[in-house]
Amino acid sequence: MWIPLLALVSCLPCHEAIVRSFASTAMGKSIARPVAEARPNQAGRHGNDDWAVTSKAGVLTHRAGGKIRTMDWAIGSGHEGKSYLYRVGDALFQSPLAWYTRRGEWDLSPGYAADRTIDFLRPVTADCLFCHSGASKPIAGTVNRYAVEDPIPAITCTRCHGAGDTHLRDARRGNIVNPARLPDAKRDSICEQCHLSGVARVPLPGKSFADFRPGLQLEEVFSVYVPESYREFKVVSHAEQLALSECAKASGGRLWCGSCHDPHREPADAKGWYREHCQTCHTQTRPHGDNCAGCHMPRTMAHDGGHAAFTDHRIRKPGPEAAKVPALTALRAWREPAASWRERGLGLAYAGTGDLEKAYALLRGLAADAEVQGALGLIHLRSGRTAMAVQLLESAVRADPASATRHLNLAAALLAAGNLDRAKAEARRALDLEPLLQDAYVLLAEIEPRRAAYWKRELERRMHR
Repeated sequence: MWIPLLALVSCLPCHEAIVRSFASTAMGKSIARPVAEARPNQAGRHGNDDWAVTSKAGVLTHRAGGKIRTMDWAIGSGHEGKSYLYRVGDALFQSPLAWYTRRGEWDLSPGYAADRTIDFLRPVTADCLFCHSGASKPIAGTVNRYAVEDPIPAITCTRCHGAGDTHLRDARRGNIVNPARLPDAKRDSICEQCHLSGVARVPLPGKSFADFRPGLQLEEVFSVYVPESYREFKVVSHAEQLALSECAKASGGRLWCGSCHDPHREPADAKGWYREHCQTCHTQTRPHGDNCAGCHMPRTMAHDGGHAAFTDHRIRKPGPEAAKVPALTALRAWREPAASWRERGLGLAYAGTGDLEKAYALLRGLAADAEVQGALGLIHLRSGRTAMAVQLLESAVRADPASATRHLNLAAALLAAGNLDRAKAEARRALDLEPLLQDAYVLLAEIEPRRAAYWKRELERRMHR
């Protein structure tokens, strides 16, 4: 077998069997070049737009809304499906079309079904690519620009075991991270870095998601915020679901992802594998069939999963779904960060979900770093207090001048305040930093309505470079 992940090669001499089996797992296939799927060509229609997929001579093209793009990367192992990325310069965008393996057909990517028109303008953000790539290298201050490697590596050993430089020089058990030997919170953090999305993820000041390293606790880099009550089934909420199970509650922290999953290999007999693991605890339980997981962890449609169902990790009793909480009323930290960051993290989480009243109550008295200033500025802007919004967003720009989004937010506040010249200058500055930032073109069209068609054409021109 060819080992496509260069970062695995250094582990190969001592761990050949593990490396070769890992390369065939979902993590080992987290991102790759596109290949022809079982149905290489397909056409359809959604709302006002036709769409089509064509695979020919190793080149995959997607057409939608009158635009055609050649796909550069396939994200996902293909167990459930794949999403597709294409590159314009150093910026990455997601296609509105995805492959759904179990259905054996192409359809809209998650999140597009509610739109009447479909386009190719969805940016691939750093937190998304981080969980699908072994080295995403986002450019600080941008939404979707990367120091792109070619090829972009898939997830490797380092995602769970750390960099391993010391271990390579002197291979001993004590100088490489073994998740199973870590304290519970640090052990679980390794899985949670990608398998716990929550409704908001808030980095500490000066940190990014990519700063997490195995052996740290997640809250040393960023905090995840979840609803006080379980709200709805999501694709990336495995850790949250498992914590709700009676099995996890009764285990006193002993049950974790690694209790049932071997990240180094896929089981040849999945039913038998999981039944055997269930019976390590349920020794006195008489099975009612050979598929414990099929009954107690049924495949369930996720609200953010497009046209696919996913394994429900709540390990619940067979039967109808329990009633769901109808609205998001309160958030809590998955684990609390250090006391000095608790109000900041929760306030920014509420700001991200649009609960401005709760966000303002938590953030207004804090020492304001750029993130807090930016959030407070947007809260004032949405509340019509434009002068205060401009003041705070100017402070955020001074604290973080390399961020295109901060310049764009200031431009929006200046427009609301009637200062068109400065608003235009800030929006242009955002484009200098991030030439394909769609919202900047939309705002410039609003600032200069007579030139709206020009700004639309300018975005299209740059997207076709």
